[in-house]
Parts: sequence; C-alpha cells; structure tokens
Amino acid sequence: MQKIGIFGGTFDPIHYGHLALARCMRDQLQLNEVRLIPTGLPPHRPISPVSPAQRLAWVRAAIAGEAGLLADDREVRRAGYCYTFDTLREIQAENPQALLVWLIGADSWQHLPTWHAWRELLDLGHLLIAARPEFDIDVENSRLSPDLAEEFASRHVIANTDTLSRGKISLLSSPLMPISSTQVRDLLSRGEDVSALTPVFDLLDQSGLYR
Repeated sequence: MQKIGIFGGTFDPIHYGHLALARCMRDQLQLNEVRLIPTGLPPHRPISPVSPAQRLAWVRAAIAGEAGLLADDREVRRAGYCYTFDTLREIQAENPQALLVWLIGADSWQHLPTWHAWRELLDLGHLLIAARPEFDIDVENSRLSPDLAEEFASRHVIANTDTLSRGKISLLSSPLMPISSTQVRDLLSRGEDVSALTPVFDLLDQSGLYR
C-alpha cells in the first residue's frame, strides 16, 4: 500500500525543525512521500501578512533536492477557509488505494475538538502527534476534553510500519529541534542572523517581509 505523509502548516516561515519532522516521518515510517502543504486561509489562526504564495515558494526552495518531500499547493489555490478534513478527503479521492499519514503538533492536538468535523477527521487516515522535546503525553492527555481523551485511548498505537492504519493515533518519536517560526520572525525583525535556523535565510532576508 502506498503511504502518503501529510504535513500541513502555515510555514511562516519554514525552518529546520519543519524539515526534521518531514524527514522523520518519511524515514521512520517508510512513507512513499511526505507532502508539505502551506495553508491558505486558516480558520484557527490570524491571517499572516506574508502571502500563501510566498510561503509556498519558500517551502519549495527549502525542500529542493530532498527525496520524497513534496510541496503541495492545493490550499494556496483554494478559495475560502482551508479545513484539514477537506484536504484529506481530496487527497484520498486522488489516491484511493493510499493510506494517509497526517501530522499535527501537540498544541493543535489538544484543540482538535474545535476543528471542522473532527471526529470524522480521525477516520480519514493515521494521525501522528508531533511532540516537542519537553512534551509528556500523560500530562498533556490529562488536560484533554473527555471526548478527545476517549478517542486517544481507543485509537492509540505505537507508531511503526506495521501499525500504520486508518483511524489510529500515534506519537511521532523524534529528536525534534526546538525551533519555532515565531523565533525566526522575531530574530529577522531585529535584523539578526537566522542562517542556523532555516535553509531559506537568504530568501527571507532579501524579501524584507519580517522586518
């Protein structure tokens, strides 16, 4: 079965932490490809002053030459709000025999019940929760809503190539890099060097968009 990784986000801007996650998904779980999908108009976040097309261009530049990592522009092209439910259904329709393995951050996981059609969303693929280095799943799950805690308990499996399955949930275990887009933006706004944090530092500097 073909296994397609789905990694959506604002990528405002993309950095080495994003690339580490994408590579980890691809390599640990032996995925055929991982699609990085910059969101167009996100329903849960403020609108970025940087255009979706510009963020997409930076993603493409960042993953150029990376085997199995692809930039997907579907949400940039989509009119109106971009819902993960719609994106996964669309990709599944285009690849009916594939298993979708989709990634969200631990902070987003906690707020999943606020997402559009969140229960149905859990049945569309295998969900990976990306945990930051300090993340403790037991502590974090104690703070979940009862509905979400119940879903995790019934769906959770240890992630490996044999357990990937539609409707299951796993943690993505990886040596995550403690980098955030907020940190990159803050440094750029002060005119500081971000070459150690992002592969597209020269493009970000030339754009002047975060100054």
